[in-house]
Amino acid sequence: MNSDLIEVIKTYATKSHKDLNDLLLGKSKQNIISILVDLLTSYYNDKNSSTLREFVIVSLSGFEPNSDKIGYNGYRHNGISGGIQYCEAKPKNINTNDLKYKKLNGGGNFTDYT
Repeated sequence: MNSDLIEVIKTYATKSHKDLNDLLLGKSKQNIISILVDLLTSYYNDKNSSTLREFVIVSLSGFEPNSDKIGYNGYRHNGISGGIQYCEAKPKNINTNDLKYKKLNGGGNFTDYT
């Protein structure tokens, strides 16, 4: 994690919105891009959070993501029956920088559904 991202995270957590805004406005466009890419990389690869991975799978599958952490990950209105169709997405997180990199196989698990 780069030092600018650390500074932004700490400012977001401990200071006012104005302080965060001032900090970000003082950064170059390239620096903001770097901070955002580092943040997305960290969040996307966090072994304890599947939020972004689930969001991508659900969105690309034509469902509306559900913001609740427990329960179905997405839904869509079924035009034929008029009902609602729900979906679960539990993609396995593979760190491609890991020396023990394994081939993706579609595996995953279901541990927080209702």
